[in-house]
Amino acid sequence: MRGLQTNRHSSFHHLLLLFLVLLRYRCFGIVCYHCDSIALPECSQTLGEVGVLPYKECATELTCAMSIVDSITYRGCGAETPIIGATYSKTCSTNLCNAGVYPPGRLKCHHCAGQECVAAPASKPKPCRYHLEEDQCYTDVISSSDAYRGCTSEQNHTLSTSAQLCEINGCNEEQGAWTQVCATCDSAIGRGCKIDLFQVNTGRCNVSLYEECQQDVLLGEQEDKYCFSFRRLSRVVRGCSTKIPTDLEPYVEQLEKCNTSDHCNAGCITQQKCFTCNSVDQELCRTNITAIANSTCSSAEASSCFSCEYSNWSIQRGCGAPPENPQITKCYECDEGAGCNSKDFTRCYQCSTDQAGAGCANWESPGEIYIEECDEPAAPCVVVSFNNATTARGCQKSDFSCASANVASCRLCEGSFCNKGSFPEERLWCHQCRGVQDCEEISRGQTAMPCPARANEPEDQELACLEYFDINSKEIVRGCRSNPELYYECLLRSNHFDSCRTCHSQACNNSPGRELRASYELEAKALSLLQGKSSAISIKFSNAGYGVWLIFSVIYIVTC
Repeated sequence: MRGLQTNRHSSFHHLLLLFLVLLRYRCFGIVCYHCDSIALPECSQTLGEVGVLPYKECATELTCAMSIVDSITYRGCGAETPIIGATYSKTCSTNLCNAGVYPPGRLKCHHCAGQECVAAPASKPKPCRYHLEEDQCYTDVISSSDAYRGCTSEQNHTLSTSAQLCEINGCNEEQGAWTQVCATCDSAIGRGCKIDLFQVNTGRCNVSLYEECQQDVLLGEQEDKYCFSFRRLSRVVRGCSTKIPTDLEPYVEQLEKCNTSDHCNAGCITQQKCFTCNSVDQELCRTNITAIANSTCSSAEASSCFSCEYSNWSIQRGCGAPPENPQITKCYECDEGAGCNSKDFTRCYQCSTDQAGAGCANWESPGEIYIEECDEPAAPCVVVSFNNATTARGCQKSDFSCASANVASCRLCEGSFCNKGSFPEERLWCHQCRGVQDCEEISRGQTAMPCPARANEPEDQELACLEYFDINSKEIVRGCRSNPELYYECLLRSNHFDSCRTCHSQACNNSPGRELRASYELEAKALSLLQGKSSAISIKFSNAGYGVWLIFSVIYIVTC
């Protein structure tokens, strides 16, 4: 008590002395605060408290001044205070008038260091020691027992990468470290981790059968430290981010995260709704599942739905994990939403013109076409035409889809066996063959395939089929005019220009082989006859020449 009274007397005497000084020099000059923030940080950080800053009698001055030069704060008598290059400056003419925060909008931050700095500060924020227009407050928590707060302009601490910055007065006031408590459980180990059925309809459902885990969280780590819940099919896991099970590490991006409060991850999962039926006694379960209403699963442990196909082609759908039955040929389990087990098992036609021939494309005489059971439920069926004129059919998958490389045209369809029929319809179809017996006499659809789409092919180019008899190889050739090499051969190897036939309708290059070679054979016969006559004429001329030679020889002998 005596100490308190002594402090009060001391403060009173200090104020009395200050009053007497002001009274004494009232008629002789002015009294001003006198300091700079280099020597005395309080010169810039005062909030206007009495007795904090030193003062000085300005005997020959009638003004006090304040200025900011190179971010340094100066206070003093008018003529003594630096103003050259000042960002701000101000004068006043009453005793101790150069007090308070200057400039008035100067950023104020909390300042501290060490263990006591970890807790949220209780004192008022102070102005930054150095004045910068774009200054910031910071909180840098190093550990649960060491933290720093201040202004970035002061540069008295090297900030870590997790330091939090802000730009409003007193904004660096957040708690530096705290303990987070999370619910932890795993439905694969015990029950009660999914839903508390007694709370489902109470408006706020939380599971109650769980243990607790704790983790220390530092300011700036909130995104890395959190409570989590994970749901995948029939499994639900809850816990702390610092103790994620190893088998969940590949699914970190799928975790539901929270850090708003303790046990924030204890909320019940959504009660699952599934289609529950069997096509053995309910045919719609296979043929039209949408005609059946889905229902809420009654078990708290049923967090997924299933659909299974049996060896007798029957379909069973229901809640929870798929049953174990040796008669089951395929199953899928899902949890994407209400009635997710409505997807059917898809089967698609599978073939390629490389193996099955033209029938895979024109669908006229399909052969070597198989049925593919799609791996993914409700996977679309696909028919694709590639740039090299190959056509293929099958289930859509990662390596076979409309997004595959070198696709010229593509068609997706829903439902089993929907990828049938000729394709592509928009391209010209031509018979494409060479020399074989089938190329001599064309049957409908036997060898007709879509013409390949060539790189840089003009959009307005009229497509055409071609056919000719190759005079070099003595065989029939049919194909597309869009194939530049083949068209060049057609012009070069047919016996004359008209023998390279072109047409513009679907599969129009179906002239009989004997017709294509007829003109060549006719010309060959004509040439043969011409060559025969030429030989006979040559013999006659030879015989006549011999007779003339014989006459001249006789005359020569007689005269001699």
